Amino acid sequence: MASLSSLNKISALSRENVHIRDKAELLQKLNKMIHDGHNKLQIVTDFDHTLTRHTMDNGSVVLTSFGMFRECPSIPQHYKDEDNRLAGIYKPIESDPHMSIEEKTKHMIDWYVAAHALLKGVKFPRHELKEAANKMVQCFRKGVREMIDWSRAQQVPVLVFSAGLGESVLAAMTAANFMLPNVKVISNFLALDEDDCIVGIKGEVIHTYNKNETAIKHTEYYDMVQQRTNVVLMGDNIGDAGMAEGMEHCDVVVKVGFLGNNREGNLTNYLNKFDIVLVNDPTVDVVNGILECIL
Repeated sequence: MASLSSLNKISALSRENVHIRDKAELLQKLNKMIHDGHNKLQIVTDFDHTLTRHTMDNGSVVLTSFGMFRECPSIPQHYKDEDNRLAGIYKPIESDPHMSIEEKTKHMIDWYVAAHALLKGVKFPRHELKEAANKMVQCFRKGVREMIDWSRAQQVPVLVFSAGLGESVLAAMTAANFMLPNVKVISNFLALDEDDCIVGIKGEVIHTYNKNETAIKHTEYYDMVQQRTNVVLMGDNIGDAGMAEGMEHCDVVVKVGFLGNNREGNLTNYLNKFDIVLVNDPTVDVVNGILECIL
């Protein structure tokens, strides 16, 4: 496809809820991607409230990957109560527009350490999680299926990079038929004993603010994308903007941020980190509009 003369050529970018940090820079990045073609492209995306929506049309909040686990019927009530208590403390910190990333990181590590310690000794609800995943299929953003289908047709690698619970991410992606050979998941996966009881998390814990070099390197995905220098990145948290930093060979990264919480307070912060910020958007139309230009 010919180079874009204007961002208006991608109609979704003209919507009122779409905010662009630097239009000239974005146009330059997109034209580099178009010129290089799909053979140089990869897609890196968060899972919770990025591939999935923040809320449904009726206002109900979409479960996170840990939320899917918590809602399984056999999970003990004491786990659910403590998990909710921790979320009540740390969720407001995560979306605080005034706290520095350095300070947030300390709190996020505390949250993840406490949440993972809480898992120990709980029986893994394998079949219940599969049922929960079937219900999650309707919670993916509109257009995700088209995005995955495009990536399969063009053989573009997709990394789902989640600080959530890997088993839940895999279950939801599988239920939606999104786990194709070009799609890989890096996340926090459970270590189980012989009785299927949780003993911890495998490897180094991935949290919102370390989703970069340490987690990507030495993985199958890293090996897949050595020659792919352009990235379309999607995330809903400011920390997600750094997800491609572990791939130092990348030339161009177009960062798309989905802002759903504390929107007025956080818009400026998000625009400092993302090229495009979508406010309260239930779709991935902007991303699909970009991909349609890359042949």
